[in-house]
Amino acid sequence: MTLLQNKLDRKVTPTHLKQHNEALILREIYAHESISRVNLAKLTHLSRPSVTELTQGLIEKGLIAELGPENVFDKVGKKPTLLAINPDAYQMVGIVLNNTSITASLLDLRMHIVGQERVALNDITSDALVALMIDVVERTLRQATRPVLGLSVGTPGIVNSDEGVIHLAANFAWHDLPLARILTDRFQLPAYIGNDCNYAAIGVQRFGAAQGVDNLMVVEIGDGIGVGILADGRMVQGSRHAAGELGHTPFMPLEDPCICGQKGCLETLVTWWGMKRHARQFIQDYPDSILARLAQNHEITSTILCEAYAQGDPQVIALVMRAATYLGRALVVAINLLNPQYIILTGSLLTFGDSFVDRVRTTIKQNTLPYITSQIEIVANGLDDRSILFGAGAFLLERELGL
Repeated sequence: MTLLQNKLDRKVTPTHLKQHNEALILREIYAHESISRVNLAKLTHLSRPSVTELTQGLIEKGLIAELGPENVFDKVGKKPTLLAINPDAYQMVGIVLNNTSITASLLDLRMHIVGQERVALNDITSDALVALMIDVVERTLRQATRPVLGLSVGTPGIVNSDEGVIHLAANFAWHDLPLARILTDRFQLPAYIGNDCNYAAIGVQRFGAAQGVDNLMVVEIGDGIGVGILADGRMVQGSRHAAGELGHTPFMPLEDPCICGQKGCLETLVTWWGMKRHARQFIQDYPDSILARLAQNHEITSTILCEAYAQGDPQVIALVMRAATYLGRALVVAINLLNPQYIILTGSLLTFGDSFVDRVRTTIKQNTLPYITSQIEIVANGLDDRSILFGAGAFLLERELGL
């Protein structure tokens, strides 16, 4: 729900009504490459005089522009003038944070990347990481050639997007960090913070493979397990902003201790760190295995695991298939609760290939009602940071312009 809608729910005034109608117009213009005032009136159910007045106001603000007459050959008389969003009315700063790098991008209103900088973290955490982010944002803002609408940050962790507070991002040693306020105070710009998987879900729904799909899940599996959820087109955060913490759900008969302090969590198996722990035991039990030969008494890496899998190490193959099975079982629970239309599997564990994804799909199909699975599309997509970036931009557009 947009801030504008929240205001309208509390008290409707002429000013709020005008803002609401203006947002309706702007959303329809943004949804089309170009559109006439006549069609805007039909789509929004506003009167033509109201549409004319509102669009004139948007033109004066520089948010939209007239392109010229519509190219219609079968109409007699004056041809309607086409309107379009002005992508250069503002620029935006989108920040994507992961365990190894921070990427700051300068975007126009159509999500075209105007400038970008990626900086390695080199194990920087806590206040030093905040300081690094500020430095990167400062350099990005110096590239801006138009007014800047605001900042939006996608980060791992439990994030209260309404208040811009990161309640927990263990890998960065952040606890109850009011990052939005810090950035707003520093740059005097609106700042928004979101969980990276939630932003990825928004990004693919608005600008990616799942455009127009209102019920979907993005499931990222790699160093951890993250789930972004859209229900009826709205981001699901939960009462404590921890919706999607599927990785810390215990599953029998998993028994290994988890980094969260519990035992048997899904992440103890369906993550790189979980698989590496199992692999170290394999080397002790099977010293003549392919895995042991590849490791050569060195630290086990994801690359070594993938190579052992590709070369047919039976223990590693069994481990990967077991991880895929447990992920499928976990998703069965999520599917039965949420009934999504679209599930995107992403993350670095997908490097194990089609056999991993096929086992996930098969497990879901075997353990879910056919009526439900017949309506679900499960796709594997090695989403890059652009999905998170576009979700960050979309969140900023919604909060600041009602788009």
